[in-house]
Amino acid sequence: NALATCLADKGVKEYGAFWCPHCAEQKKMFGKAYDILTERDVYIECDPRCILDTRGNLPTACKGQRANVDECLIKGVDGYPTWIFPDGKKLEGTQSPATLARVSGCEYSGSVQ
Repeated sequence: NALATCLADKGVKEYGAFWCPHCAEQKKMFGKAYDILTERDVYIECDPRCILDTRGNLPTACKGQRANVDECLIKGVDGYPTWIFPDGKKLEGTQSPATLARVSGCEYSGSVQ
């Protein structure tokens, strides 16, 4: 929880897509702490299918995450997951929690759950 909270506090962003197996792997690394990343808008969904339908509902596959395609395009995201840090540093692909902590300046105790 501490790492996820710190990433959110520092303004780190993770760009991904609901169908991406590497994003699922990244999510698994965080366990329950990943909820912090979604609740605090660290995770940004990039798949353009994750938009509201005429009834105001998202497709079930989007798991409640509404796409922000414009932000993904502006940030130059072309692979998932892509982590972007406030200083502009970009890491593509699945990253270990230790790497995310080191690059962001967050503390990491070796456990994220």
